[in-house]
Amino acid sequence: MKEIALPAKLKGQGPRLDTLESVETILRRSDRPLTLKRISALLPRKVEDQILRAAIEHYKRLACVTEGAKGVMWTLNTDPAFWTAVETSFKSPGRGLSRRGRSRSR
Repeated sequence: MKEIALPAKLKGQGPRLDTLESVETILRRSDRPLTLKRISALLPRKVEDQILRAAIEHYKRLACVTEGAKGVMWTLNTDPAFWTAVETSFKSPGRGLSRRGRSRSR
């Protein structure tokens, strides 16, 4: 499994824990991608754009969110059956992904 990178050194103050929790709650409750402007509007208090960006980067580093052209979306899968299937596919030889990222079994 890929190792999670260490956090980048922040210039100035990073996001507070309540900001991280608020951003997580907003993203988890949404069923579609949200723009940074929309996330900022949904937060319970005003947050600087730089702090909001740092919070999003924090969750991207942990592979909890995905960011695309339409915005940011929570993508962490917490279903235990999913992770059991992932672990099983990595343990069984001849299965899983090849080095080029294509499925070996079709």
